[in-house]
Amino acid sequence: MTYEVRYDPKAEKQLDKLPKDIAARIVRKLGDVAQTGRGIESINDKEYGHKIRVGDYRAIVDVERNPGIIWVRVVGHRSTIYKRI
Repeated sequence: MTYEVRYDPKAEKQLDKLPKDIAARIVRKLGDVAQTGRGIESINDKEYGHKIRVGDYRAIVDVERNPGIIWVRVVGHRSTIYKRI
């Protein structure tokens, strides 16, 4: 199943603040996950339910299976990302 990737305005701002090469890697990985549906991991005891790992960075996402949308909520380094959610 393919998904559509949509970004929360907060996540777009966070991507803009990252170095361009890292932001490009994150966007490319999100596109790959949207095509294959693989690489989405669940998070326990957090407001948002899933994460996508990209090296030392994480994208916290919500997944809607029907109609197939990945909502990117928060993007950041793994050392600080979980403190923000």
